[in-house]
Amino acid sequence: MALSLAACGKTTDTATSASTFTMSAAHSNHSSLPAGFTVVEQSSDGYFIRLASAERASSGTIRELADSLSGSFDRVDLCLDVAHERGDEYLAIIDDKVYDYENNRIYSLK
Repeated sequence: MALSLAACGKTTDTATSASTFTMSAAHSNHSSLPAGFTVVEQSSDGYFIRLASAERASSGTIRELADSLSGSFDRVDLCLDVAHERGDEYLAIIDDKVYDYENNRIYSLK
């Protein structure tokens, strides 16, 4: 039982450490983002960043995002402006792999 409680405490600590930045602070830190993308949330420790845009990213834009953010974040989540809460992501980039949730596909960027 103590082990279960410790695991729950760890999850809460991780969620708490993922602070949300204001748009002005986030924009100044990531001026290399492709046009139309805004930072919705990012963790302070470089674990993830969630980006939103009006339209879904093209394959070229996905590659550009992976190239520009891979050294800064372990995970890049993409969502739409109209649905940008946690769990609304349509795609994630992790370790040069694209996890396309809408089409139920995983593919490599290499």
